[in-house]
Amino acid sequence: MPRRATPTDVPAIAQLWRALLDLHAAIDPAHRLRAAADDTLAAEARRALGDASAALWVAGASAGVVGFCLARHEAAPRHAVETGRVLVTELFVAASARRRGVGRALVAAALEWARERGAARVEVRVAARNAEGQAFWRAQGFGDFVDVLDRRL
Repeated sequence: MPRRATPTDVPAIAQLWRALLDLHAAIDPAHRLRAAADDTLAAEARRALGDASAALWVAGASAGVVGFCLARHEAAPRHAVETGRVLVTELFVAASARRRGVGRALVAAALEWARERGAARVEVRVAARNAEGQAFWRAQGFGDFVDVLDRRL
């Protein structure tokens, strides 16, 4: 079962976050990391712990933390009917713990947090070439919303 992360979880979160970004870099080199990325990821995790508009969860087993999820509540533009939304910006489960409900449980925690904050919807961005990620999120009830196109220079 997921729990809210604490400062003692930061090293494990940074390690999992690095694995997530390495996976993305293997899919598309646009996601490659800088040399100091590990320090930056730990700092980002610590910053999220102190941010009232963010929530960070971890899921673990006797072997330690095996998954994490980071979500952020974002105000909608003032001209929109929607007042705010929650963005799940990061979700990762170690390969050894996949297909055991860890990811689903982390998503459920984020959805509940979004409801508590009064969000009408939750967004997630998944790389178009990440077939496993696409399948996971669709199985959680997420669907197409906006296509993000890019042009490499």
